[in-house]
Amino acid sequence: MKQSSSEFLSIAHPVDTLRWQLPVTPTQTGGRGSLFGGVGLAAGIVALEQAAGKPVVWATGQYLALTQQPVTIDLEVLLPAVGRSVTQGRVVGHVGEQEIITILGAAGQRPSDAEGCWVRCPKAPVPEDCPEIVRPHEGVTIHDEVELRLARGSFGFTGFGTPTRDGHSLLWARMPRVEHDAGALAIIADYMPAALGNALGTLAYSTSLDNTIRFGQLQPTEWVLCDNYVEYLGNGFGHGTVHLWSDAGVLLATASQSMIVRVPETPVSPS
Repeated sequence: MKQSSSEFLSIAHPVDTLRWQLPVTPTQTGGRGSLFGGVGLAAGIVALEQAAGKPVVWATGQYLALTQQPVTIDLEVLLPAVGRSVTQGRVVGHVGEQEIITILGAAGQRPSDAEGCWVRCPKAPVPEDCPEIVRPHEGVTIHDEVELRLARGSFGFTGFGTPTRDGHSLLWARMPRVEHDAGALAIIADYMPAALGNALGTLAYSTSLDNTIRFGQLQPTEWVLCDNYVEYLGNGFGHGTVHLWSDAGVLLATASQSMIVRVPETPVSPS
């Protein structure tokens, strides 16, 4: 049986207050012992949903400092606007006295007959026909929990695949042990920066400044299609967007972020 993202992240709610705790272990890191940005946003989403008692509609995280494991992040939820159908709040993550992440968001549900989706799911080969992306790393990281398959372009962190240079790449992703709920989708969406190398035609690395996700129609899905777009690169920064689709072609969420971009001094062409 699959875990919820709350169970996977081992988020604790030790006392009857608006406080939660996220233990940062190797499984929550993206390598080099630091917290994976999508995990931080996912933890904020879980805490906000539990505090509000409603599903999150959108959330954005601002990353203020790197966090090295092993450590526990204290998450304090503030709910300045509590409504009948919509609650708006923020989650402040601290390690000791240092604030390391701030998450803003809204949670709620409202009955409505208005419904539509005006973006279209791209055509992509099924995951089984796409090569798996192997990501070499030392020790245990979040990457051990996320399977990626390349459907279009290149994976710019490793150079795997063939760059299209049009800023558009497609990845199939899944977390085999975790339900693809709101928290898990926030983790998967944080692979969008891998599209930087596809756009540039060389390896490219990044550090996220923010992470924003807006949810559509959540439904069970074995795989998530990440429809990645790099919109702008310049002055050492970049902006990108990803649409997350179910394997049935339903829009699960859209996400975006701004990044500090680093290109190796000696460019390496993906192969």
